[in-house]
Amino acid sequence: MPTAEFNVPIEGGCTCGAVRYVSTAAPVWSANCHCHACQAGSGAPFVSAISVPANAITVTGERVEFQRMSESGNGVTTALCARCGTRIHAQSQGNTALLNLFASTLDQPEAFTPISNVYVSEKAHWVTLDPDIPAFEKMPG
Repeated sequence: MPTAEFNVPIEGGCTCGAVRYVSTAAPVWSANCHCHACQAGSGAPFVSAISVPANAITVTGERVEFQRMSESGNGVTTALCARCGTRIHAQSQGNTALLNLFASTLDQPEAFTPISNVYVSEKAHWVTLDPDIPAFEKMPG
């Protein structure tokens, strides 16, 4: 597994507790995304996330969604808690087999370790990247 050792099931949820999720599969990828959309949506210089198989996750609680177009032309849907607004997960139409969970929502956020930095071409100028973590100008693939 290319990511940190997670105990499965992986659980998490929003700030207020109204939305909860459980993944019965380990992550297949983890990253810090430095794109402008993640910056604007989070109010932070980057967003950390893990990707899990979409068919291995159950989400409960009321969510609202918003959609945007990615640079590749694929739609990206982000789900937020309808009550507190916490961003829970995102999914690209370009790869519906995976669901990206925001690391800040994990019950065990200390288990998160990024294996890459993506969209470093858009990173905030004051962010210093760890030279031991591969960095990509855009999304690899």
